[in-house]
Amino acid sequence: MTTNLKPADELKSVRDQIKALQAREAILRDGIVSGEMDAVGVMAVAFVTKQNRRTFDRKAAEAELGDLSRFDRPGEMIVVRVQERVYEPGEG
Repeated sequence: MTTNLKPADELKSVRDQIKALQAREAILRDGIVSGEMDAVGVMAVAFVTKQNRRTFDRKAAEAELGDLSRFDRPGEMIVVRVQERVYEPGEG
């Protein structure tokens, strides 16, 4: 997709749209899960299921076994942070 926006401006715009969509998604999801909203639509049906999961309690393991840092795996990721520019009077 081509726009007239500079890449940083477009990235900010996309992230703002995602934030708004995620807020709307949360409202719809909560309404469907609670039964207050209809789970059957014209184009889609939402299925609500419960899944179990297991997580590792690192604090409890360290309390019993001691330092676990020897099992840590170093990793690297790239983060792009975007914030709105604030112009001072006279800048442009």
